[in-house]
Amino acid sequence: MASCISNWWWDHSWNPVGGCQPVSPGCQNCYAARRAGTLHQQTGAKREVLRLAAGTVDKIGERYWFNGNLTAEPPGDLNWTWPLRWRGARYPLLGPGKPSLVFVVDMGDLFIEGRPTAVIDRVVTTIAASDHIGQLVTKRTHLMAQYFAAERWSPNTLRQWRSHLWLAFSAENQHWFDVRWSHMRALADAGWVIFMSLGPLLGPVTLPTDFLALGKRGWVICSGEQGRHEHIRDMDLRWSRALRDQCRAHSVPFFFKQTARLGPIPPDLLIREFPDVPAAL
Repeated sequence: MASCISNWWWDHSWNPVGGCQPVSPGCQNCYAARRAGTLHQQTGAKREVLRLAAGTVDKIGERYWFNGNLTAEPPGDLNWTWPLRWRGARYPLLGPGKPSLVFVVDMGDLFIEGRPTAVIDRVVTTIAASDHIGQLVTKRTHLMAQYFAAERWSPNTLRQWRSHLWLAFSAENQHWFDVRWSHMRALADAGWVIFMSLGPLLGPVTLPTDFLALGKRGWVICSGEQGRHEHIRDMDLRWSRALRDQCRAHSVPFFFKQTARLGPIPPDLLIREFPDVPAAL
């Protein structure tokens, strides 16, 4: 299990598609929506990210909200082959000689309703064919589960994908954790590495025994909210410590990303652990 001092849990992000829409309270101060709405004001913003973010958010009051408009790179754009051409991070978070972690579509939700299946296919097959580990995160776990359980995928394809893809969901409290984990159980039983981003953490979460049983094939990332100070909702550090203790008792990797408002992290929570890399890599 590797650890690092960075609060990032990925080495690089890849956004060949864009767009999302709020689905639960955790979306209220979405960093991706805010970033998509203000990219044009930022120096050094990547051309492809600017293009994919265009038209995907609305500003209502002082907040930016994803509006459900979906974008994708043109079929021949070089961004589609970036994972196949990128040689990987110079210092991978997983450690020397290990594959790099690529957060796929960190500026949206790949599995949002209305995203063409052919587009999702291209994203998944491309990152799975690379030398890296793709991190796929969604709030629409029912659609992710349906996608990877589809009969059109052969056992050999799924076996290869499981060595290159880590599947995840985000949740902000016990209710939304329970809803989304109910869809992910079948993927965990099928052998996938499953992780969750519990952030912004808005309430305590008790992890179920079948998730904790994954051990180092599971992963818990804990995070407070960030953004405009007057909008941020607080995170009780006791919730974070309870998650840490649950993970520690079952050898589940735990990663504390940040406190609310990016405040200082107590020494006992400065933990940045990662799942084990599949033997195939």
